[in-house]
Amino acid sequence: MHATKPMRHGYHDLPRREILALIPTTAKRVLDLGCGTGALGKALKERQDCHVTGVELNKDALQIAKSNIDICVCDNLNRYNPALAAVRYDCIILADILEHLVNPWSVIQKAATVLSENGCIIASIPNVGHPFVTSNLQRDLFRYEPAGLLDITHLRFFTKTSIFQMFYGAGLKITKCNAHPAADNPIQYYVTAIKPQVIHKKPLATILILTFNGWEYTRMCIDSIKRKTHTPHKILVIDNGSTDGTVQHLREDPTIYHIENTHNLGFPAGFNVGLSQTNTPYFVLCNSDVVVTPKWLETMIEHIETDEKLLLLGPRSNHVSGPQIIKDVPYKNDTELDLYADTLAKKCKTPLTPFRRIVFFFTLFKIEALAKIGYLDEIFGKGNFEDDDYCLRLGKKGFWCAYDNSVFIHHYGSRGFNKNPNEYRALLEKNKKLFMEKHKITDCNCKKTTGTI
Repeated sequence: MHATKPMRHGYHDLPRREILALIPTTAKRVLDLGCGTGALGKALKERQDCHVTGVELNKDALQIAKSNIDICVCDNLNRYNPALAAVRYDCIILADILEHLVNPWSVIQKAATVLSENGCIIASIPNVGHPFVTSNLQRDLFRYEPAGLLDITHLRFFTKTSIFQMFYGAGLKITKCNAHPAADNPIQYYVTAIKPQVIHKKPLATILILTFNGWEYTRMCIDSIKRKTHTPHKILVIDNGSTDGTVQHLREDPTIYHIENTHNLGFPAGFNVGLSQTNTPYFVLCNSDVVVTPKWLETMIEHIETDEKLLLLGPRSNHVSGPQIIKDVPYKNDTELDLYADTLAKKCKTPLTPFRRIVFFFTLFKIEALAKIGYLDEIFGKGNFEDDDYCLRLGKKGFWCAYDNSVFIHHYGSRGFNKNPNEYRALLEKNKKLFMEKHKITDCNCKKTTGTI
């Protein structure tokens, strides 16, 4: 779609039955971006009563499309703006098109603006993370081909993670992402994306939750945020390759965003996947095994704004290392937890305690932290000491961090590593050494209970 080229037999006139199967039978107005000869639109109109608009740059293909679909537009998708037609579409199709565009992110964003409230976007996108490509890269081979994954006309390359990032960046939620032709042979991903149910139109904070299995705890975490957080926010869950049904639950919840990684990237890299897409004034790094309490977000935002040099703020908790901990908490259920947190807040006379290291099991940041300090350092692998590192980097640049004595968050505690304590101890020692070498520290008596998953 980025340049006019002669029409090859079969290139523009594929009926795309596999795409047809994904289009809702209820769709009345359909926009096919890169429609070719309109073969898919023709098959769709034969199946159901609908109006199909197609956009195609190849003039020969477009001439044929005029007899197959209702409206044909000759244009380059890099500049085409569907909003000019003043029409809302129930389904927008992007079949093997995005990888050919200069700015596919912009195209998705434009498409989202003309999608009906209950509409969907259907896309098929080649997966450059396919084993064929990655195995060749290990041998320094990246060979363009006439067609396929490395089609020489491809300008952009995507993996499953970057596909999710692109749609999230357009304010869309992916509800289906099917590997084609099979899960163990993911040459392409067939994606269905919708507009999520927006709870807050102008969120102040993005709450990023990192998951790796353990859905029973993730469910409680998300539920507590929904019930107890009234300050405008949005939830973004980054899944690190869960295999316990977590992904399906995330896809089915229309009120949250989520990104799916194919592997367990660990704590730093997993969160960085979401942080690279974050643009709200504040964000929260949240373990999936926490339960929040009422007024936590509005209180922490109020307190973090008391000093422009204060960039991150943690809460008190029952399970955390260092001075943030409150031992021997009395509550036994969620109701008692909320009462305990409320009593703690009312008794608090000094909300903020500056401290050199805040544990990232649950932490509020100002968005400026990303520009001034950067992202989490991924040298720490699965996790541990990325929070020590970040806080130290922050201090070296003249900023400071603290914990909030008036906010209490329940933490079940590093559920992933508790299943393998030997692995946890080995990783702890490895990352402690990395941390000390990076910052040229000769003595470190750190004891950790972090946000590692």
